[in-house]
Amino acid sequence: MSFPQVRTTALEFPATVLKLLGIEVPEGLFPPNEELLQKFNPKSVVIIMIDNFGLFEAVVYKPEALIKNMEVLALLETTNPYAIPLIKRLLKGHRTDFHLIQYVKNFGKATQVICREEDMEICGFDEVYTVRPRDDMATYIEATKHIFKNELLYLHFLDFESLYAQYGHRTPPKTLLEKIVRRTDNWIKVLLKQARVGTLFIVVGNHGRHPIPLNYEGKLAEWRKANAPIAIMFQKRTE
Repeated sequence: MSFPQVRTTALEFPATVLKLLGIEVPEGLFPPNEELLQKFNPKSVVIIMIDNFGLFEAVVYKPEALIKNMEVLALLETTNPYAIPLIKRLLKGHRTDFHLIQYVKNFGKATQVICREEDMEICGFDEVYTVRPRDDMATYIEATKHIFKNELLYLHFLDFESLYAQYGHRTPPKTLLEKIVRRTDNWIKVLLKQARVGTLFIVVGNHGRHPIPLNYEGKLAEWRKANAPIAIMFQKRTE
C-alpha cells in the first residue's frame, strides 16, 4: 500500500497549524513545515488524537474513509513517540510558555477541546474551552456538536489504548481491533461530512500511554515498531 509521505517533526507542528490558520507564529517556535503549507489552505482545523493507532493499523485494517480521503501521510519525528510526551510536543513545541490551543483562542479563533478529565491538567487545557466526555462514544457525539462551530477542534479517542491495556502482554483479538478501527473510521467519515468546506483533518496516531510488548513477527512487527507516530491529513474540498 503506497501513501504520499511527508517527513516533519513534532516540534514543527505548532507553527505549521498556526500558519495554516493564518495566525502569526510567535518568536521562539520551530518554523512550520513548508511542504505541508503548500498542500493545504484550510479555514478550520480538526486534530484527532488516537492512542495506540499507527501505520500498522492503517495498513492491516485499511480504514476506508481515512485511506480514501488521505492526501498526506505525515511521519512525525520525535524523541518520544508515546501519547503524553508527543501531545505536549505538538501543543507546546519546545517552549514551556506557549500552548497552541490557548494561543489560537487568544487570537480570537473559535476553539474547542474534547478530552478526558485526567488529560486536562496533564496537557494544560483550560476548562473554559474543554468538554470532558466519559468514553469514546461521548467524545464522538460532542464532536458532532462542535465541528461546524469551531476554527480549531481537538479531540482524543482512547479505545485502542484501553483495548491494549486490557489484554496486557497478549495481542488483542484481530476482530476486536478491526471493529474499533472501522467504528472510529466511520465516526471520522461522519465528522468529515458535517464539517464545513475548507476544514483540514489531522488524525494523529501515537504509540499509546506505555510501551506494550506484542507478539507480531516479520513485516507486521516492523510496522508496529515504526519509530515515528503518524498524522493522516486531508482537507474537505467540496460538499
